Amino acid sequence: MTDGELKTDVIAPLMPAKLGPASPVESTLLAQRIKAAKLPVLLLGMRASDPETTASIRNLIATTHLPVVETFQGAGIIPRELESDFFGRVGLFRNQPGDKLLKQADLVIAIGYDPIEYEPRNWNSDRSANIVVIDSMRSEIDKHFQPEKELVGDISQTLDFLLPYMKGYQLPDEAVAYLDELRKEVILRDEPPALVEGQKVSHPLSIIKALQERVSDDMTVTVDVGSFYIWMARHFRSYQPRHLLFSNGMQTLGVALPWAISAALVRPNTKVVSVSGDGGFLFSAQDLETAVRLKLPIVHVIWNDGAYDMVKFQEEVKYGKAAATDFGPVDFVKYAESFGAKGLRVDKAEDLEKVLDQAFKEEGPVIVDIPVDYSYNKELSKQLLDDQLH
Repeated sequence: MTDGELKTDVIAPLMPAKLGPASPVESTLLAQRIKAAKLPVLLLGMRASDPETTASIRNLIATTHLPVVETFQGAGIIPRELESDFFGRVGLFRNQPGDKLLKQADLVIAIGYDPIEYEPRNWNSDRSANIVVIDSMRSEIDKHFQPEKELVGDISQTLDFLLPYMKGYQLPDEAVAYLDELRKEVILRDEPPALVEGQKVSHPLSIIKALQERVSDDMTVTVDVGSFYIWMARHFRSYQPRHLLFSNGMQTLGVALPWAISAALVRPNTKVVSVSGDGGFLFSAQDLETAVRLKLPIVHVIWNDGAYDMVKFQEEVKYGKAAATDFGPVDFVKYAESFGAKGLRVDKAEDLEKVLDQAFKEEGPVIVDIPVDYSYNKELSKQLLDDQLH
């Protein structure tokens, strides 16, 4: 029974076992290894996102300005004031600025990285990377991930031990020149195209830019799975760890709204932004009743194209046409209103910012229906790995 009366005491919470840091000798050797490298790069993963490790990483980067690449699960570790050292996220598809940086690096320092976040075969396909691991557990070794050294223990303390040995460090001039050029690419790729008069559908980058301007650093953003998830993971900036949430691994559809409900309960003093496609939203749309009943301050944004687009464009790449991916139309405004939530729709691309302003002013749950132009996903298909289509 799930609702029976309990007659025993509640189990007391247990403190997790505390690991110690890597030894000072190992820290000294790692510092020497970094200083000898022509282009060392930090690859930050999900086990680097706890508060203590995040603080230690930020201290290290503030001192050294080592270039940083995040995985999707490592989003938000780099704060605004260190954004110039951030070169994007890697995951799912290749050919991002972060991929280029990892390829160019002669030393990759993987901190709290798990292969499920972005398999090593994707960023180290030729097995040429020199890798050092700093983590709280041993690595999962395969032919594409064979570290030359592992520093296993408390990640934060290990980094704190490393910091004094890195005082006064400066990147080589050649590395600085390369990073300056790559930084321009990171900035330019986030710029949306100009609006066309009478345009009905919004470009993905326009939606991201509009959200970016309205989401504060303390807001949690939960992201479902679909084509929009690729765009959000690549282009949406986050400056606090565990505030931009993605579903990697099995890539579960329908997680965004339930996650947003949980986030609103755990972090009750801020808005929560939930992002899904129209298909993914319908996987858990009934949870809107919970959000309304609890009066939660959730802005749920639907990227609407009337299809399971992530499946659709991959079918088109593999088979030359799509099958069984279209559905609808669904009136998401009426759907929201039927639950007692506020429903808004962007009927013209030029109204996007006005509609989002209204959504963020509402007290309770809001559903925002944004027709999106996914024709740009054809470019994404060129970056698919071959074995993702088989």
